[in-house]
Amino acid sequence: MAGWSAMAGTHEFVVPDDVHAQELARALAAHGFAYVTARPHVGEGWTVTALDEGPYPVDTTGQRMMNAVGRAAAAIARQYGGYRNGGSRCDVSMLHIDRDSDAPIVCTNPGVRPPTPTVVMATPPPAAPLALTPDHAHDIPINLSGLDEIAWADLDHAHGPAEDIPDLLQALTDPFGDWAQTLDELFGDDLLHQGTCYSATAPALPFLTQMIVSGAVPAKQRLDLYVWLLIAAGRWSAGLLGDAEQAAVQHRPPQPQAWTLDVHFTVDEQLPTLLARWETEPPAVRFVLACLAGVYPHHGRQIGDRIAHMAQELTGTQAGAYLHLTHALVHGRDDPAIAIATDIVAWQDSHDPGWLDIPDLTIAVKASQILTEGALHQLSNTE
Repeated sequence: MAGWSAMAGTHEFVVPDDVHAQELARALAAHGFAYVTARPHVGEGWTVTALDEGPYPVDTTGQRMMNAVGRAAAAIARQYGGYRNGGSRCDVSMLHIDRDSDAPIVCTNPGVRPPTPTVVMATPPPAAPLALTPDHAHDIPINLSGLDEIAWADLDHAHGPAEDIPDLLQALTDPFGDWAQTLDELFGDDLLHQGTCYSATAPALPFLTQMIVSGAVPAKQRLDLYVWLLIAAGRWSAGLLGDAEQAAVQHRPPQPQAWTLDVHFTVDEQLPTLLARWETEPPAVRFVLACLAGVYPHHGRQIGDRIAHMAQELTGTQAGAYLHLTHALVHGRDDPAIAIATDIVAWQDSHDPGWLDIPDLTIAVKASQILTEGALHQLSNTE
Protein backbone atom coordinates (compact mmCIF):
# COMPACT_ATOMS: atom_id res chain seq x y z
CA MET A 1 0.00 0.00 0.00
CA ALA A 2 3.01 2.24 -0.01
CA GLY A 3 2.33 5.24 -2.19
CA TRP A 4 -1.44 4.80 -2.27
CA SER A 5 -3.42 8.01 -1.90
CA ALA A 6 -6.58 6.26 -0.66
CA MET A 7 -7.99 2.74 -0.72
CA ALA A 8 -10.82 1.21 -2.71
CA GLY A 9 -11.52 -2.28 -4.04
CA THR A 10 -14.16 -4.97 -4.50
CA HIS A 11 -16.27 -7.43 -2.53
CA GLU A 12 -17.09 -10.77 -4.20
CA PHE A 13 -19.89 -13.20 -3.47
CA VAL A 14 -20.96 -16.53 -4.95
CA VAL A 15 -24.66 -17.27 -5.46
CA PRO A 16 -26.37 -20.39 -6.88
CA ASP A 17 -27.53 -19.10 -10.28
CA ASP A 18 -28.22 -16.15 -12.54
CA VAL A 19 -31.58 -15.38 -10.93
CA HIS A 20 -29.99 -15.01 -7.49
CA ALA A 21 -27.13 -13.07 -9.08
CA GLN A 22 -29.53 -10.55 -10.61
CA GLU A 23 -31.41 -10.15 -7.32
CA LEU A 24 -28.25 -9.76 -5.25
CA ALA A 25 -26.72 -7.27 -7.70
CA ARG A 26 -29.83 -5.12 -7.43
CA ALA A 27 -29.85 -5.38 -3.64
CA LEU A 28 -26.18 -4.41 -3.35
CA ALA A 29 -26.68 -1.43 -5.67
CA ALA A 30 -29.66 -0.34 -3.56
CA HIS A 31 -27.50 -0.75 -0.45
CA GLY A 32 -25.09 1.87 -1.82
CA PHE A 33 -22.59 0.22 -4.14
CA ALA A 34 -22.35 2.34 -7.25
CA TYR A 35 -21.35 -0.45 -9.62
CA VAL A 36 -22.18 -4.17 -9.26
CA THR A 37 -21.58 -6.90 -11.82
CA ALA A 38 -22.19 -10.64 -12.05
CA ARG A 39 -20.95 -13.42 -14.27
CA PRO A 40 -20.77 -17.25 -14.14
CA HIS A 41 -18.48 -18.54 -11.40
CA VAL A 42 -15.67 -20.95 -12.17
CA GLY A 43 -17.12 -24.33 -11.28
CA GLU A 44 -20.77 -23.58 -10.56
CA GLY A 45 -22.98 -20.68 -9.56
CA TRP A 46 -22.39 -17.01 -10.27
CA THR A 47 -19.93 -14.47 -8.88
CA VAL A 48 -21.35 -11.08 -7.91
CA THR A 49 -18.76 -8.30 -7.60
CA ALA A 50 -19.49 -5.01 -5.87
CA LEU A 51 -17.06 -2.17 -6.55
CA ASP A 52 -16.33 -0.31 -3.34
CA GLU A 53 -15.17 3.13 -4.39
CA GLY A 54 -14.38 4.24 -0.84
CA PRO A 55 -12.22 6.14 -0.45
CA TYR A 56 -10.77 4.65 2.75
CA PRO A 57 -7.65 5.68 4.65
CA VAL A 58 -4.57 3.65 3.76
CA ASP A 59 -4.08 2.21 7.25
CA THR A 60 -5.53 -0.34 9.64
CA THR A 61 -8.56 1.87 10.30
CA GLY A 62 -9.29 1.99 6.58
CA GLN A 63 -8.88 -1.76 6.25
CA ARG A 64 -11.31 -2.35 9.10
CA MET A 65 -13.82 0.11 7.68
CA MET A 66 -13.75 -1.64 4.33
CA ASN A 67 -13.96 -5.05 5.99
CA ALA A 68 -16.99 -3.91 7.97
CA VAL A 69 -18.67 -2.75 4.75
CA GLY A 70 -17.89 -6.17 3.29
CA ARG A 71 -19.46 -7.96 6.27
CA ALA A 72 -22.64 -5.89 5.92
CA ALA A 73 -22.75 -6.78 2.22
CA ALA A 74 -22.22 -10.45 3.12
CA ALA A 75 -25.29 -10.31 5.36
CA ILE A 76 -27.28 -9.11 2.34
CA ALA A 77 -25.75 -11.85 0.17
CA ARG A 78 -26.88 -14.55 2.60
CA GLN A 79 -30.48 -13.52 1.94
CA TYR A 80 -29.93 -14.60 -1.67
CA GLY A 81 -28.05 -17.81 -0.95
CA GLY A 82 -24.65 -16.11 -1.35
CA TYR A 83 -21.40 -16.23 0.54
CA ARG A 84 -18.19 -14.21 0.44
CA ASN A 85 -15.51 -15.25 -2.00
CA GLY A 86 -12.75 -12.72 -1.42
CA GLY A 87 -12.29 -9.39 -3.08
CA SER A 88 -9.52 -6.89 -3.77
CA ARG A 89 -7.83 -3.76 -2.47
CA CYS A 90 -6.24 -1.10 -4.63
CA ASP A 91 -5.46 2.60 -4.88
CA VAL A 92 -8.57 4.56 -5.83
CA SER A 93 -6.91 5.56 -9.09
CA MET A 94 -6.81 1.88 -10.18
CA LEU A 95 -10.43 1.01 -9.50
CA HIS A 96 -11.37 1.28 -13.16
CA ILE A 97 -9.47 -1.97 -13.79
CA ASP A 98 -12.10 -3.86 -11.76
CA ARG A 99 -15.02 -2.31 -13.64
CA ASP A 100 -16.29 -5.38 -15.55
CA SER A 101 -18.38 -3.55 -18.14
CA ASP A 102 -18.79 -6.67 -20.31
CA ALA A 103 -20.36 -8.75 -17.53
CA PRO A 104 -23.77 -10.31 -18.35
CA ILE A 105 -25.30 -8.53 -15.37
CA VAL A 106 -24.50 -4.91 -14.49
CA CYS A 107 -26.36 -2.81 -11.92
CA THR A 108 -25.41 0.79 -11.22
CA ASN A 109 -26.35 3.42 -8.67
CA PRO A 110 -24.01 6.36 -9.37
CA GLY A 111 -23.10 8.84 -6.69
CA VAL A 112 -23.82 6.64 -3.66
CA ARG A 113 -21.73 4.67 -1.20
CA PRO A 114 -22.70 2.02 1.35
CA PRO A 115 -23.01 2.95 5.03
CA THR A 116 -19.54 3.10 6.55
CA PRO A 117 -19.08 2.50 10.26
CA THR A 118 -16.79 4.55 12.43
CA VAL A 119 -13.73 2.54 13.43
CA VAL A 120 -11.51 3.61 16.31
CA MET A 121 -8.45 1.53 17.09
CA ALA A 122 -7.68 1.24 20.79
CA THR A 123 -4.23 2.06 22.11
CA PRO A 124 -2.36 -1.22 22.55
CA PRO A 125 -0.88 -2.12 25.92
CA PRO A 126 2.91 -2.10 26.08
CA ALA A 127 4.78 -5.11 24.78
CA ALA A 128 6.37 -7.37 27.37
CA PRO A 129 9.85 -8.79 26.82
CA LEU A 130 9.78 -12.59 27.05
CA ALA A 131 13.07 -14.03 28.20
CA LEU A 132 14.78 -17.05 26.65
CA THR A 133 16.92 -17.60 29.73
CA PRO A 134 17.79 -19.55 31.76
CA ASP A 135 18.55 -22.33 29.32
CA HIS A 136 20.22 -25.69 29.76
CA ALA A 137 21.08 -27.28 26.40
CA HIS A 138 23.72 -30.00 26.22
CA ASP A 139 26.10 -31.04 23.47
CA ILE A 140 24.60 -34.48 22.88
CA PRO A 141 23.36 -36.24 19.71
CA ILE A 142 19.67 -36.19 18.83
CA ASN A 143 18.10 -39.53 17.98
CA LEU A 144 15.03 -39.25 15.76
CA SER A 145 13.84 -42.79 16.33
CA GLY A 146 11.11 -43.97 14.01
CA LEU A 147 12.00 -41.57 11.21
CA ASP A 148 12.83 -44.39 8.79
CA GLU A 149 9.69 -46.34 9.64
CA ILE A 150 7.43 -43.87 7.83
CA ALA A 151 6.78 -44.35 4.10
CA TRP A 152 7.54 -40.72 3.28
CA ALA A 153 7.53 -41.29 -0.49
CA ASP A 154 3.85 -42.26 -0.23
CA LEU A 155 3.04 -38.93 1.45
CA ASP A 156 2.91 -35.46 -0.07
CA HIS A 157 3.83 -31.89 0.79
CA ALA A 158 3.43 -28.64 -1.14
CA HIS A 159 5.88 -29.65 -3.87
CA GLY A 160 5.11 -33.33 -4.35
CA PRO A 161 6.26 -36.56 -2.70
CA ALA A 162 7.62 -36.08 0.81
CA GLU A 163 10.69 -38.29 0.43
CA ASP A 164 12.96 -35.32 1.25
CA ILE A 165 11.38 -34.72 4.68
CA PRO A 166 13.66 -37.17 6.61
CA ASP A 167 16.79 -35.39 5.36
CA LEU A 168 15.37 -32.01 6.34
CA LEU A 169 14.46 -33.25 9.81
CA GLN A 170 17.89 -34.78 10.24
CA ALA A 171 19.48 -31.53 9.07
CA LEU A 172 17.81 -29.77 12.00
CA THR A 173 19.78 -32.01 14.38
CA ASP A 174 23.10 -30.79 12.97
CA PRO A 175 24.45 -28.13 15.37
CA PHE A 176 26.54 -26.67 12.53
CA GLY A 177 23.72 -26.58 9.96
CA ASP A 178 21.70 -23.61 8.74
CA TRP A 179 18.85 -23.89 11.23
CA ALA A 180 16.68 -21.02 9.98
CA GLN A 181 16.92 -21.94 6.31
CA THR A 182 16.23 -25.62 6.94
CA LEU A 183 13.26 -24.92 9.18
CA ASP A 184 11.80 -22.46 6.68
CA GLU A 185 12.17 -24.99 3.86
CA LEU A 186 10.67 -27.76 5.97
CA PHE A 187 7.58 -25.88 7.12
CA GLY A 188 7.36 -22.58 5.26
CA ASP A 189 7.92 -24.19 1.86
CA ASP A 190 6.82 -27.81 2.27
CA LEU A 191 4.68 -28.93 5.21
CA LEU A 192 2.72 -25.74 6.01
CA HIS A 193 3.12 -23.79 2.80
CA GLN A 194 0.89 -20.70 2.99
CA GLY A 195 -0.94 -22.29 5.91
CA THR A 196 -1.97 -25.42 4.02
CA CYS A 197 -1.57 -28.87 5.56
CA TYR A 198 -0.62 -31.99 3.61
CA SER A 199 -0.52 -35.74 4.20
CA ALA A 200 3.11 -35.46 5.37
CA THR A 201 2.48 -32.63 7.84
CA ALA A 202 1.10 -34.61 10.77
CA PRO A 203 3.67 -37.46 10.60
CA ALA A 204 6.52 -34.92 10.80
CA LEU A 205 5.33 -33.15 13.95
CA PRO A 206 6.26 -35.78 16.59
CA PHE A 207 9.89 -35.44 15.55
CA LEU A 208 9.79 -31.80 16.65
CA THR A 209 8.81 -33.04 20.09
CA GLN A 210 11.68 -35.52 20.03
CA MET A 211 14.07 -32.64 19.32
CA ILE A 212 12.56 -30.50 22.07
CA VAL A 213 12.86 -33.19 24.75
CA SER A 214 16.31 -34.36 23.64
CA GLY A 215 18.06 -31.77 25.82
CA ALA A 216 20.34 -30.82 22.93
CA VAL A 217 18.39 -27.95 21.31
CA PRO A 218 19.01 -24.39 22.65
CA ALA A 219 16.05 -22.35 23.88
CA LYS A 220 15.83 -20.08 20.82
CA GLN A 221 15.61 -23.08 18.53
CA ARG A 222 13.19 -24.89 20.84
CA LEU A 223 11.02 -21.80 20.68
CA ASP A 224 11.00 -22.06 16.88
CA LEU A 225 9.82 -25.67 17.12
CA TYR A 226 7.06 -24.82 19.61
CA VAL A 227 5.93 -21.99 17.34
CA TRP A 228 5.56 -24.32 14.36
CA LEU A 229 3.54 -26.70 16.52
CA LEU A 230 1.28 -23.79 17.49
CA ILE A 231 0.92 -22.69 13.86
CA ALA A 232 0.08 -26.26 12.84
CA ALA A 233 -2.47 -26.61 15.64
CA GLY A 234 -4.21 -23.40 14.55
CA ARG A 235 -4.89 -24.53 11.00
CA TRP A 236 -7.93 -26.54 12.11
CA SER A 237 -9.77 -23.53 13.57
CA ALA A 238 -8.64 -21.35 10.66
CA GLY A 239 -10.23 -23.80 8.23
CA LEU A 240 -13.49 -23.85 10.17
CA LEU A 241 -13.61 -20.05 10.24
CA GLY A 242 -12.89 -19.89 6.53
CA ASP A 243 -15.72 -22.31 5.68
CA ALA A 244 -18.32 -21.19 8.21
CA GLU A 245 -20.02 -18.55 6.10
CA GLN A 246 -20.42 -20.81 3.07
CA ALA A 247 -21.52 -23.65 5.33
CA ALA A 248 -24.25 -21.48 6.88
CA VAL A 249 -25.63 -20.62 3.45
CA GLN A 250 -25.55 -24.28 2.43
CA HIS A 251 -27.14 -25.40 5.72
CA ARG A 252 -24.32 -27.69 6.75
CA PRO A 253 -21.72 -27.71 9.54
CA PRO A 254 -18.41 -25.93 8.81
CA GLN A 255 -15.74 -28.30 7.55
CA PRO A 256 -12.01 -28.12 8.29
CA GLN A 257 -9.51 -28.01 5.45
CA ALA A 258 -7.81 -31.17 4.26
CA TRP A 259 -5.42 -32.82 6.75
CA THR A 260 -5.92 -30.13 9.40
CA LEU A 261 -7.83 -32.49 11.69
CA ASP A 262 -4.99 -35.04 11.54
CA VAL A 263 -2.54 -32.27 12.32
CA HIS A 264 -4.68 -30.98 15.18
CA PHE A 265 -4.92 -34.43 16.76
CA THR A 266 -1.20 -35.03 16.34
CA VAL A 267 -0.32 -31.87 18.27
CA ASP A 268 -2.91 -32.93 20.84
CA GLU A 269 -1.01 -36.20 21.34
CA GLN A 270 2.29 -34.37 21.83
CA LEU A 271 1.00 -31.81 24.29
CA PRO A 272 1.15 -33.73 27.61
CA THR A 273 4.86 -34.38 27.04
CA LEU A 274 5.45 -30.73 26.21
CA LEU A 275 3.40 -29.29 29.07
CA ALA A 276 5.41 -31.41 31.50
CA ARG A 277 8.38 -29.21 30.57
CA TRP A 278 6.78 -26.02 31.93
CA GLU A 279 9.07 -25.69 34.94
CA THR A 280 12.26 -26.18 32.91
CA GLU A 281 11.42 -23.82 30.03
CA PRO A 282 12.19 -20.06 29.99
CA PRO A 283 9.32 -17.51 29.90
CA ALA A 284 9.21 -17.12 26.11
CA VAL A 285 8.68 -20.85 25.68
CA ARG A 286 6.19 -20.94 28.55
CA PHE A 287 4.17 -18.28 26.74
CA VAL A 288 3.82 -20.53 23.67
CA LEU A 289 3.09 -23.55 25.89
CA ALA A 290 0.30 -21.55 27.52
CA CYS A 291 -1.15 -20.68 24.10
CA LEU A 292 -1.06 -24.36 23.12
CA ALA A 293 -2.85 -25.13 26.38
CA GLY A 294 -5.59 -22.68 25.38
CA VAL A 295 -6.09 -24.52 22.10
CA TYR A 296 -6.30 -27.85 23.94
CA PRO A 297 -8.03 -26.99 27.24
CA HIS A 298 -8.53 -30.65 28.22
CA HIS A 299 -4.73 -30.80 28.58
CA GLY A 300 -4.27 -27.17 29.58
CA ARG A 301 -6.17 -27.45 32.83
CA GLN A 302 -3.21 -29.29 34.36
CA ILE A 303 -1.18 -26.07 34.20
CA GLY A 304 -4.09 -23.67 34.70
CA ASP A 305 -2.70 -22.26 37.94
CA ARG A 306 0.70 -21.65 36.34
CA ILE A 307 -0.90 -19.87 33.39
CA ALA A 308 -2.87 -17.72 35.86
CA HIS A 309 0.33 -16.82 37.72
CA MET A 310 2.16 -15.86 34.53
CA ALA A 311 -0.87 -13.88 33.33
CA GLN A 312 -0.92 -11.92 36.60
CA GLU A 313 2.79 -11.16 36.31
CA LEU A 314 2.22 -9.74 32.81
CA THR A 315 -1.14 -8.03 33.42
CA GLY A 316 -1.34 -4.75 31.54
CA THR A 317 0.86 -5.95 28.67
CA GLN A 318 0.01 -7.44 25.29
CA ALA A 319 1.39 -10.85 26.25
CA GLY A 320 -0.61 -10.68 29.47
CA ALA A 321 -3.83 -10.15 27.52
CA TYR A 322 -3.24 -13.32 25.51
CA LEU A 323 -2.41 -15.24 28.69
CA HIS A 324 -5.65 -14.09 30.34
CA LEU A 325 -7.46 -15.26 27.18
CA THR A 326 -5.69 -18.60 27.47
CA HIS A 327 -6.70 -18.92 31.11
CA ALA A 328 -10.35 -18.29 30.24
CA LEU A 329 -10.23 -20.88 27.44
CA VAL A 330 -8.52 -23.48 29.60
CA HIS A 331 -11.35 -23.24 32.14
CA GLY A 332 -14.12 -23.05 29.54
CA ARG A 333 -15.23 -19.57 30.57
CA ASP A 334 -16.89 -18.29 27.40
CA ASP A 335 -18.01 -14.87 28.60
CA PRO A 336 -14.57 -13.74 29.82
CA ALA A 337 -12.96 -15.31 26.75
CA ILE A 338 -15.11 -13.38 24.28
CA ALA A 339 -14.69 -10.17 26.28
CA ILE A 340 -10.89 -10.49 26.36
CA ALA A 341 -10.78 -11.47 22.68
CA THR A 342 -12.89 -8.41 21.79
CA ASP A 343 -10.52 -6.15 23.72
CA ILE A 344 -7.50 -7.66 21.96
CA VAL A 345 -9.07 -7.22 18.53
CA ALA A 346 -9.61 -3.55 19.33
CA TRP A 347 -5.85 -2.92 19.54
CA GLN A 348 -4.18 -5.75 17.60
CA ASP A 349 -4.32 -4.63 13.97
CA SER A 350 -3.52 -8.07 12.56
CA HIS A 351 -6.82 -9.55 13.79
CA ASP A 352 -10.04 -9.55 11.79
CA PRO A 353 -13.00 -8.39 13.95
CA GLY A 354 -15.18 -10.52 11.71
CA TRP A 355 -13.76 -13.67 13.31
CA LEU A 356 -15.89 -12.98 16.37
CA ASP A 357 -19.09 -12.71 14.30
CA ILE A 358 -18.72 -15.95 12.34
CA PRO A 359 -21.92 -18.02 12.63
CA ASP A 360 -22.24 -21.60 13.92
CA LEU A 361 -18.86 -21.82 15.65
CA THR A 362 -18.10 -21.98 19.35
CA ILE A 363 -16.50 -19.12 21.22
CA ALA A 364 -13.58 -21.45 21.93
CA VAL A 365 -12.88 -21.90 18.21
CA LYS A 366 -13.15 -18.17 17.48
CA ALA A 367 -11.03 -17.11 20.45
CA SER A 368 -8.39 -19.78 19.84
CA GLN A 369 -7.88 -18.36 16.36
CA ILE A 370 -7.15 -14.97 17.90
CA LEU A 371 -4.85 -16.68 20.37
CA THR A 372 -2.81 -18.64 17.81
CA GLU A 373 -2.53 -15.72 15.38
CA GLY A 374 -1.76 -13.15 18.03
CA ALA A 375 0.80 -15.16 19.95
CA LEU A 376 3.20 -15.00 17.03
CA HIS A 377 3.31 -11.20 17.18
CA GLN A 378 4.44 -11.30 20.81
CA LEU A 379 7.52 -13.38 20.11
CA SER A 380 9.38 -10.54 18.43
CA ASN A 381 9.99 -9.34 21.99
CA THR A 382 12.05 -12.34 23.09
CA GLU A 383 15.37 -11.58 24.69
